[in-house]
Amino acid sequence: MKNKNGSLVLKTAPTVEPVTTAEAKTHMRITTSDDDTYIATLIIAARRHVEGYMNRALINQTWNYYLNCFPYDKSYIEIPIGNLSSVTSVKYINSADASTTWTATNYIVDTYSTPGRIVLAYNKDWPSFVEKPVNAVNIEFVSGYGSAATAVPETIKQALLLLVEHWFDNREMVSDLNLKEVPETVEALLNLAGRIYDFA
Repeated sequence: MKNKNGSLVLKTAPTVEPVTTAEAKTHMRITTSDDDTYIATLIIAARRHVEGYMNRALINQTWNYYLNCFPYDKSYIEIPIGNLSSVTSVKYINSADASTTWTATNYIVDTYSTPGRIVLAYNKDWPSFVEKPVNAVNIEFVSGYGSAATAVPETIKQALLLLVEHWFDNREMVSDLNLKEVPETVEALLNLAGRIYDFA
């Protein structure tokens, strides 16, 4: 995935989804198991859609964020996927063309700001040399509300269920003349969640 400042590569996907197949079936009043596999794929697609819409990870997931160099003109690096939970490591290619882990005492991880940030610690500077002209810096981080579905706000879960139901009921290509691909109710719930949880 390309970001305006670098590239994002998913390292570890979420181990669970925010809602289960059983929860989606209950929401849709489905009592048979004929479509369980299909519903499970819709849940994954809905979660990815919501994450893209809100620019937030829902369930904890690990990403690598590659930059060509450190931002020498400012004292922080913004993490492009919201709900930053932690930074695992900051690595760069040194003058010997070797991957070097930058000591964590050089920076502060700001998980309160939106987006989250890596901020230079007091009286610290970015490493002054990187060997490669592209992807020389690799920031590995974890974003998400938590590792369990219970950590995801109910407003977002409700939006997920409505989206799964909409896609389940409208399997053919949706026409702009009759139905929207994403119901306005889903967008309204996600926008509400954004205001409540300061996701502006």
